[in-house]
Amino acid sequence: MERKFWFWLTFGMLCLTSLVFGGGTSESASKKDAGKVKFSLWHSYVGTDQRAPFMEERMAQFRAQNPNYEIEEQKIARDQYQTKLKTAAAAGQLPDGFQCWPNAMVREFATAGLLSEINDLLESNPEWAKSFVKRAFDEFTVGGKVYSAGLGISVCSIIYYNNALFQKYNLSFPKTYDELKHVISVFKQNNIIPIAMGNKPKWPMQSTLFSIVANRSTGTEWLENVLAKKGAKFTDPEFVRALQIIIELTKMGAFNSDVITIDNVQMRDYFYRGEAAMAIEGSWMLPDIIKRAPDSLKQNLEMEIFPPIPGGKGDPNVMSGVSGTGIVINRKATSEQKEAIKKLILHVSNTDAQLLFAKYGIPVSSKNVSIDPKTVDPVYLKIVALIAKHPLVTVYDSALNSEQTEIINNGLQAIMVGAKTPEQVAIELQGAVK
Repeated sequence: MERKFWFWLTFGMLCLTSLVFGGGTSESASKKDAGKVKFSLWHSYVGTDQRAPFMEERMAQFRAQNPNYEIEEQKIARDQYQTKLKTAAAAGQLPDGFQCWPNAMVREFATAGLLSEINDLLESNPEWAKSFVKRAFDEFTVGGKVYSAGLGISVCSIIYYNNALFQKYNLSFPKTYDELKHVISVFKQNNIIPIAMGNKPKWPMQSTLFSIVANRSTGTEWLENVLAKKGAKFTDPEFVRALQIIIELTKMGAFNSDVITIDNVQMRDYFYRGEAAMAIEGSWMLPDIIKRAPDSLKQNLEMEIFPPIPGGKGDPNVMSGVSGTGIVINRKATSEQKEAIKKLILHVSNTDAQLLFAKYGIPVSSKNVSIDPKTVDPVYLKIVALIAKHPLVTVYDSALNSEQTEIINNGLQAIMVGAKTPEQVAIELQGAVK
């Protein structure tokens, strides 16, 4: 579905001009009933999503404070969300407001003329605008137009590890790739899963491990040059080497044997039960750790980053991450709907919202929020300290378009089971650079 997105989007825009430039579902949604402004809102902040309880609380407050708004809210599981959204885009039937990923995804929608900018919101709320870390707006900016503000920060490549298991086997956290392989070997010999991983949805391997491995191997500018067609290519040896490392780790038995048949939520149980020494996940795992992990693990829980790769061209001190997703506005929405959704964007990202981020274990995106250590779980303070030490570089599914993301996600799964070679995946990915 994602690979066909641009075809169907172009076709839909040509054949349904009247829907794209006026009319459509937004007109019917804009009708007022007894002074109410109605608007639709889609998002995937539901279920085990890190921001689900935050959004539940914040939306309840927003409704209470704005009784004149009637919000048709659809909560869609993440694995179905993007496909449903892009299908709606191709049909010219997007909701009035919806959750959008930063960088590549917002570029796709903005370039297609489907979004309404919020530059005026920044101008009329300068203190709010100045409070954010730079990437919170930069990653939602296309051609000088800002389309949203990221809800917190998503750090994608954290290695959570059980220090009690490391101490039991006289191990220290690996500072080099060779040391990592040694640690994996020792845990394997003692029937401990070295690294818990669940890649059934296909994106976790790319997002939490491969993106940082690739950056360690190629460096940051290399990916930018590939996508800009400035000499670098996905078939370059340094990128192929990153794919080979995933094969090396898989063949070593670094992951649980059911790595491709369970998801990233199910894999956490191995870590919580002490059956796995490490788990590579994003900051979105933190609320689940706080809620479900036993105290014995929490007391021994540490966080680190992936070690340097021999001969790698990347900065070994960085970790991958991106702004959190944000709420964007359908360009077809009426002026009343646009103002209501702008008000919602403020509500889910202002100072009170940022404090709520911390309450629910979400790294904040504001420079002006001071977190009282007494009000948050000690585990949260560890992730704050980790972020302070390590600059963030982009994660692959934030930089790549839909077609390219599908290729790398499927390709990683394929090389793990021996269905494709790294070279084949690299060639296919390079072929998608238009």
